[in-house]
Amino acid sequence: MKISKILAGMSAMALAASMMTMGASAEISNANFNDGKDYCFDVFAAVGAEKAATISSVRAKLSFKNIDDLKANGAGGGFITSSDGNNWKSTEFGNDGADKPITFVVDEASSTATMEKTLTDADKFTGSGEDALSYAQVVFQSWWGEFSVDNVACYDAAGELVCSVTGDGIDLYKAPEKGGNEVDLSEYKKQTEVTLNGEGRSVTDSGKVRINIKHPWVDDATFNLVDDWSVFTGADAIAVTVDISNVTDAFNAYPCFSNGIENSIGYWEASDNNPAVTVNADGTYTFIVKFPSALEMDAKNMFFDINTDLAGTDGEDPAVKMAVKKVVVLNKSDAEPTDPSESTADSTDSTDSDDSNDVLVDSTDSKTNSAATSSKAANNASNTNPSTGAAALAAVGVALAGAAVVATKKRK
Repeated sequence: MKISKILAGMSAMALAASMMTMGASAEISNANFNDGKDYCFDVFAAVGAEKAATISSVRAKLSFKNIDDLKANGAGGGFITSSDGNNWKSTEFGNDGADKPITFVVDEASSTATMEKTLTDADKFTGSGEDALSYAQVVFQSWWGEFSVDNVACYDAAGELVCSVTGDGIDLYKAPEKGGNEVDLSEYKKQTEVTLNGEGRSVTDSGKVRINIKHPWVDDATFNLVDDWSVFTGADAIAVTVDISNVTDAFNAYPCFSNGIENSIGYWEASDNNPAVTVNADGTYTFIVKFPSALEMDAKNMFFDINTDLAGTDGEDPAVKMAVKKVVVLNKSDAEPTDPSESTADSTDSTDSDDSNDVLVDSTDSKTNSAATSSKAANNASNTNPSTGAAALAAVGVALAGAAVVATKKRK
């Protein structure tokens, strides 16, 4: 036996031993190599040296006995191409989230997965020095989890099948598009997470899907997720993190907010103060509402939701599911925020102080009527809460942020 083959075997055993601590159970159900520990496809025996040297990529199809166990614990190991010239070139692979160079894509319906290793010059099947190629193998090791190898298929640079275990090629599964976004909150020196009493639920109102955080006119815990709304007083902004699932077509979502005070804050359409986010796939999304000054509010009549332009049917549970995971009060200063309503009459700017007190008196006198917001058109024009009486309650059914977004483009 050539020394390269002996070294390859020794390397395999060393790698396997070094990875034994990665999981309590690591097994290839149909192992056929290295004393039943690994799975090997003998490429040299299948097509010989000349064709083996043309291989540029290798695909594998795996299957799992227990998809629930795979979801809970994952699986992975070494994806190895070995020949005289590269002597056991291993690349780690694993499940989504394992953070390995190769991630297999799972089809839960069939309990199978596919993956591909693109061969660099160091991975390719070559001879050693002046010696011609005398062996070429694709080997799989399990370092954690259990699986079997259903097929291994090798392709040349043009994408043509060179050889495979079953004689058939492998069509790679498409990785699901990952959703979610990132919002830069670094300008806010103080970030206080609010205690939630639940996650809420997605509903359809006025033909559009949304999730309520605070609804002053619905006595339902799933519409009111915070027990003490005074925690928002003095905020420069509020961030809301929402898990969104069952997304098939992309749509826009944005926060809508009213501080419950007449002629004050009323964000009913997306704007720079409450920007829209494109939801293109299942994921975790963060939304932000910004205020022109420290937030003053009438907690009883405050309104807050995440609205969308996704069509739904009133009275029916929407297919898209939403769950509020986090609400954070944001302040640009790390000092304790002050309640604007506590400003005193002997303030340095007496005129502004008087104006502020006038607004507070008005809001106190009209708390009952402030529940009734203005028409959508008036709100959109001024981003405020005009005092127009109870006839406009329906306006709190929030307006859309533009036309529906096209269906998420699928990858090939």
